[in-house]
Amino acid sequence: MINALSMGLSRITIGILIYVMAFGQTNSNVSKSIQVKDAEEFARERQPELFLPRSEFETSAEYAQRVARGEKAVEDERTRLRTEEKSRHAEQQRLADERRAEAERQKALRIAASRTSVTLSVGGIGTYDADRQTFPLTVDKETFNVAVPRSEARSFKENYRSARVEGYQQLGEDLQSYEKINLAVIHPVTGSRYPMGPQKQINELAASGTKKQSVVPPDLTVRVAFVETNGDGYLNASETGKVKVLVSNSGRGAAMGVTLNLHASAKDEGVSFELSKLIGEIPVGQTRSAEFQLNASRSVTRMTNLFTLSATESCGFQPDPVQISFETLPFIPPKLELVDFGISTATGDNVIRPGVVTTVQARVQNRGQGIAEKTKFTINLAQNTWFAQDSRKDYNFASLKPGEFKDLEFSFIPNKNVGKTLEMSIGFVEEGTNGSFPLKLDVEKPQRTIEQLVVKGKMPEGVNIADVATVSVDVEKDIPRSRQSGKNDLAVVFGIERYKNVPGVTFAKRDAQWMMKYFEDVLGIPAARIYYKTDSDVSLAEFNMAFGGWLSKRLQNDSNVFIYYAGHGSPDIKQNKAYLIPYDGNPNYASVTGYELNALYQQLGELGAASVTVFLDACFSGANRESEMLLADARPVFMEVNTALTGNVTVFSASSGKEISSAWPEKKHGIFSYYLMKGMRGDADDNQDKKITVGELGDYLKNNVTATAGMLDRDQTPGLETRDRERVLINY
Repeated sequence: MINALSMGLSRITIGILIYVMAFGQTNSNVSKSIQVKDAEEFARERQPELFLPRSEFETSAEYAQRVARGEKAVEDERTRLRTEEKSRHAEQQRLADERRAEAERQKALRIAASRTSVTLSVGGIGTYDADRQTFPLTVDKETFNVAVPRSEARSFKENYRSARVEGYQQLGEDLQSYEKINLAVIHPVTGSRYPMGPQKQINELAASGTKKQSVVPPDLTVRVAFVETNGDGYLNASETGKVKVLVSNSGRGAAMGVTLNLHASAKDEGVSFELSKLIGEIPVGQTRSAEFQLNASRSVTRMTNLFTLSATESCGFQPDPVQISFETLPFIPPKLELVDFGISTATGDNVIRPGVVTTVQARVQNRGQGIAEKTKFTINLAQNTWFAQDSRKDYNFASLKPGEFKDLEFSFIPNKNVGKTLEMSIGFVEEGTNGSFPLKLDVEKPQRTIEQLVVKGKMPEGVNIADVATVSVDVEKDIPRSRQSGKNDLAVVFGIERYKNVPGVTFAKRDAQWMMKYFEDVLGIPAARIYYKTDSDVSLAEFNMAFGGWLSKRLQNDSNVFIYYAGHGSPDIKQNKAYLIPYDGNPNYASVTGYELNALYQQLGELGAASVTVFLDACFSGANRESEMLLADARPVFMEVNTALTGNVTVFSASSGKEISSAWPEKKHGIFSYYLMKGMRGDADDNQDKKITVGELGDYLKNNVTATAGMLDRDQTPGLETRDRERVLINY
């Protein structure tokens, strides 16, 4: 397969034509050198391990993965070469335009230098054309039709021999012959001037003709950052990194022909990198960016690599050089293990039966010391079983760090031909290894649930691996029943984990499921008076139905209303408004596909309920709980929600407008929702009086969410907007 790849690639050769030119010289003095390499050759130089023959100890899956990476490396080089060739062509065009402009300027200088004033006489005059009011005049053996008003024509003809012609003489465009410009004949009696021949603006000509070569210098500054794939600050074996460069011009003149050069003072032999990048012109007040790709082979050792980034500019106004240093780390293999799994069935008895949907939740963890890169998990069902309609069949993760875990969930339906035992497996393929985890399940027998099953793995030495073998969560156990009587209260619970158009919100569905349970048990709200929807059921129409009529039709005088939402929020910067995004919404078009937050507060405030309380586990930063950007320009867009518009509605919000509402993987909930449930259990009862007030819950959320987010290297500060901090939410 590699040979076939090589043969195919050798037929696709992309040449690079590099001109090295001295600024301001003529074409005869231009120094040119040509280097031609194809994309495969560059790829082989930078990542030679991808193009080695298949090893006898290399599995088919590993080999196929390496071949695919090699093909991608070649395609990346092809793209890079095309981009660089396009930049070079643009720079060559700019230089050619500059040379043409300079030639025109020199020509204008010669013409201006040759310009002299002339005074001539009229050699002859013809018959006046009264309709056109023109005379044919002969001046220096050349005839001109000159416009003369009829009121002055008679006296002009009578005195034309004493008329004077003034103007200029200069070199023509061919720089060989001469031309007369801006001639005018002067009436000898009235002094009127009658233009004749070609007329040009003398002032503009004089300005261009006397213009001297000058340079308004740019002022260039460079900012540099080193980034790599997994975000640990090291360039690990087989990892790709980048040196990102921003060049800004704060001077009064444009920078021309800017080229960036990367030089290694000390580096590991297994590190390859790009040498130069052509930026070209940088206008005043603008910034240009470039990226140098770094590749670490599998053979790199631990050492500090030193690089210097320098630049050149056509007129010699280059910025100061910048140094970059980073460490390379040798290859350390990961170790993927299945540490826990459990099942649940649609019947609730956890017994696998034909025709009954069974859901399996499996937790896999990297218990090795190396990072698992680009890992794909595939669910392999047993015979006579079929995936449920909405079930996931595979999972892809960019990386799994040491100790990191992921939960895989899938659902299946056995048919009537199923045997007594189901032998399934979860296969995985990672950059350096592959394998599978067997799953053996009995049919028609009770299975262990998620809460019952705890599998402990062996702890490797080195990185401290947290034991996450249980997928049960403390806030999901032993939910207390309060003395609260909420028989007339109402609630709306929306949780959207999977979105149609954008990345999802981790654990949002689970958050909503358990918040509904808390609303029932702790707040005492009957299930029939809770409007509960998750994922694809939470369309924009559901928002309109829930808040536009469902609440008001069921509201009684003593009804307290509770709203819980876990999902995406999104800003509309132009309108300075915030929106909740339904399943089928798009954050890039929030104003037409989302539900306006201020409008929601206004609707709730006008219900006439005894009280309205909103729990909002969403942020309006343009990112989800994993910091993935949702907006098309792929950069954070921050706005503050105008909490003054909440009116008589009490709002508990997960984060401020400039923060991300984060997930807590260990607890399988959003941080805010986890502590909301924990606080409602009684932990927020600060004075131990068996009552939880609005203020107590708000303070509890702020203290605990902020501290936990800090440990996860996040910034998250919950907010509380209320007119009555002393209002009692829960009675125990």
